This record gives sequence, structure tokens and C-alpha cells, in this order.
Amino acid sequence: MTRRFEFNINLSADKTHRIYQGQARYILVYTDNGTSLQLPAINFQRYVTEQGIQGRFEVEIDDRNKIIRLAAI
Repeated sequence: MTRRFEFNINLSADKTHRIYQGQARYILVYTDNGTSLQLPAINFQRYVTEQGIQGRFEVEIDDRNKIIRLAAI
């Protein structure tokens, strides 16, 4: 069984840079229903811009808590 969660993220360029420096490996997000998720930062790499990481996302997680899909929505 998979679960889907939606959330907004707004990480500044400075905080995103810390991810690339290896100072942060995970991003903590709070979903629309209040669930907190600790997601590997590497999954957001394709969404990094000069301003950092911003937008609305949906993540699908399997029953072993592995990410099946992460997408900007």
C-alpha cells in the first residue's frame, strides 16, 4: 500500500547551499495534514534554482517508507 502526501517547501538559496556542502542530508517537511516527513535532500536536486527550492510537491511512499515518486505539482 502506498501513501501520498502534499506539502509546500520554501528553502532559501543559503539553506540549499548547505545541502550541497554536505551539512544537511535531509529536508524536514510538514504535509498538508500535519504529518512530518524527513526526506533525503538528494531527491530535491532537480528542483534547485538560484533562489533555492520553492514550490508545491507530492511524494508517494511505499509501505517500507521508501520514496516511490516525488513531483512538483
